[in-house]
Amino acid sequence: MAATFAWVTFCICNFVFAPALLGQAMDDSIVAKHVRLRIPVDRQWLGRETISDLERCWEFVDSATGAKLPTRVLIVIQWQNSMTAVDAEHATLSIGMGDPAASSDAKGYLLHSAARELARLALINLSGGAASKEENWFLLQGMSEMVAHDFSNTVKRLGAAWAICYYLDRMSPLGLKQLASRAEISGSQIDLRSAAPGITLLTACGELFGRERLFKLFESLARKNLEESLTATFKTQASNLVNQWLARVRNYNAADVTITTAEEAPELNRVMFVPDPAKAGGTLRVQLFARDGANDLSPTGIFVLDESSHLVLQGNQGGTEGSRYTQFEIPIDAARPEGRYKLRLVAVDEGGNVRNWEAFYSIAR
Repeated sequence: MAATFAWVTFCICNFVFAPALLGQAMDDSIVAKHVRLRIPVDRQWLGRETISDLERCWEFVDSATGAKLPTRVLIVIQWQNSMTAVDAEHATLSIGMGDPAASSDAKGYLLHSAARELARLALINLSGGAASKEENWFLLQGMSEMVAHDFSNTVKRLGAAWAICYYLDRMSPLGLKQLASRAEISGSQIDLRSAAPGITLLTACGELFGRERLFKLFESLARKNLEESLTATFKTQASNLVNQWLARVRNYNAADVTITTAEEAPELNRVMFVPDPAKAGGTLRVQLFARDGANDLSPTGIFVLDESSHLVLQGNQGGTEGSRYTQFEIPIDAARPEGRYKLRLVAVDEGGNVRNWEAFYSIAR
């Protein structure tokens, strides 16, 4: 009776902390031993189809992290936005289903998001809250994704993180100090791109010293800063670990990789240049149109390398509804001679697929 009262009190209290769901009838009746869902009434079918898998996910994450999950977790599922959030104090996860990828595979998207956020909650608890500090955020992002892919047996998808890091490093050299700024690297994004530095650093450490040490690293964060924790956990200077990691990043060959079906992988439709030809001393706008069968290719997952200037840029969303494209703005040096130049375009989607494309533009005086 006392346990039931505590669970009811937990749910009532957490209604205050859940995102506002005004105008939408919500259902709280879908419950398992450790997981309760709060889901729109018209989406109850999804809750009923996934509750047993979500319970199994809780068990997997709790076991992997040494029983660091709360006994009961409330998962609030909404369709108004695509944001996810963790309230560790009140053991509440909020999962937004507004991402285009959710429309292609609602069940798969929900399960992966829940696994990742349960892992995030457990790692925050394991580290005494230290993992959520700005300097450790990239590690929390990376390890959460790794645990989620372990649960779904899709670890091969994480290999694409090396391609992302290769180009992020070309844009601005990676390092612990650079990664310490959460806003600089990932902002509010929670996806493969934002998790890539943490994934690759932790993967490199795990391969050298054993995967079980990675959880010891998070435990150490409760008492030490990041560099001290790296040194204490792996018994070597943090600088040595970082140098080995960066050497691997910089020697990576971002070749084509297909993890999902070919139909789900990105496919280039066309590239447009504005103006065409470009003018020396001006700016070339590149508009890339791609087919994205799984709806999981973000503009920030597309990079362009100007092989003449060696400049690397990350994509931005362009166009309007119904005619979206990824846009880049490439400055053209005033001394650039007339001629034909090559761009390398690299797309990495959330499924772990990597695609390399080429495009050519002209410079005229």
